[in-house]
Amino acid sequence: MASKTSTWNTKADLVPLEKDKAKELRARISKIKQAEVLRPGAVFVGHIPHGFFEPQVKRFFSQFGTVSRVRLARSKKTGGPKGYGYIEFECEEVAKVVAETMNNYLMFEKLLKCEFIPTERLHPKTFHGSNRKFLKPTRRSTAIRKHNKPKDAAATLQSAMRLASKNLGRKRKYAALGLNYDFSGYDDMAKKAKLQAASIVTPKVPKSEEEVKTTKQEPATLLLDSSDPEISFKTPPGVSKVKKIKKAAKKQT
Repeated sequence: MASKTSTWNTKADLVPLEKDKAKELRARISKIKQAEVLRPGAVFVGHIPHGFFEPQVKRFFSQFGTVSRVRLARSKKTGGPKGYGYIEFECEEVAKVVAETMNNYLMFEKLLKCEFIPTERLHPKTFHGSNRKFLKPTRRSTAIRKHNKPKDAAATLQSAMRLASKNLGRKRKYAALGLNYDFSGYDDMAKKAKLQAASIVTPKVPKSEEEVKTTKQEPATLLLDSSDPEISFKTPPGVSKVKKIKKAAKKQT
């Protein structure tokens, strides 16, 4: 039995539309008059089922009109599709009809979400890289990109301190064996990283007297009635307790 990916390459396995849907769509597209200068139109497609990749999307939507470009959103780390993408048709009117007709169309237990996107709203890099085959990133390329990523001052300081700490442990091991090991390269690197990190930290500006007065608030007070010992109050932080003592009633003479 052939795999699912290989069967998509044959025309017989193209997913057809429902008869009523296909008839309505083709009738609306046939009414569109072909202009001398065609203006392209883009359609946003969401809720794309898994396994429906760029070649399948292009072949499926090509039955409605000429598809110029297709680009699906993919993860930069794994290369897996995110379930949405953009399709550019050669004719803008065809794109509008497809977006209106194919919206909420059930495909592989998912409702397609289609919306026409005007050219003015499209980002210049929406179809960037759509003319070449997508290659999934390998572990090697991911590791190289992560290793060569420029580090900030905090990451540089952390790396330098880690190397200096390992070098100190190495010195102690060699000293216990009676070997003279003196290498101060990592220590100098750590000192340089500390100076660089300290120069980036902005000093705190002291507040003025007016700001200190406005921000300083008097602590709240909580009145406690000591006449009823069964009731206990939990004092919130920053609140001072003040006991309220009731005077005993004078005896009548």
